[in-house]
This record gives sequence, structure tokens and C-alpha cells, in this order.
Amino acid sequence: MLPKPERLTKSDFVGLRPRTVFRGTFVDIAVSSAPKSRFACVITKKRIKRAVDRNNVKRKIYHIIRDVKPKSPHLVILYPKITTLKSNYSHIKEEITQAFATI
Repeated sequence: MLPKPERLTKSDFVGLRPRTVFRGTFVDIAVSSAPKSRFACVITKKRIKRAVDRNNVKRKIYHIIRDVKPKSPHLVILYPKITTLKSNYSHIKEEITQAFATI
């Protein structure tokens, strides 16, 4: 899990209009400019049904974010897809790394 100052809160989502920067096979990433980098991982029940699986994917994503952060400050929202459940950790990390390089 990321430290609390690096996570987006519910109040941060109010009025936020991010633009989608990256659409991949494992994750979609939306970005908005900000003075400080903050992150969120949003998974709907429509995409991944079981709460255990949603939590497992969130842990993977947050661990990857902790290792690979974008260089410039942004508000980043990650929307994992159902393919992240069965995929390898290294493939997900590679895709997120490439996405952060394009930001």
C-alpha cells in the first residue's frame, strides 16, 4: 500500500476531469496535472466480481506504483482490467512502466 499522502482521497475526485493517456491490455491510466504526485487504483464490480480478486489486483498495482513512479508530478488514476488477474506480475509492471514513460 502507498503512504497516505501519496493516495487520492474521495474529496480529490470531486470536480476532477482527468484525461485518458494510456489504454493497455492490463490497465487504463487517466492523468491530470497537479503540483504533487498522487495515485489511485479504481476497480469496479463490473470488471472484477469477487472482492478478494479486486484486493489482490490493488495490492499488485500499488506495489508496482511504489517501485515505478512518474518523474513529473501528476494525479494518476489506474483502472485495472480483468486480464490482470491471470497475468504475470512482470508483464503488468512492464506495461505500467511504459505508460509512465509516456506521461
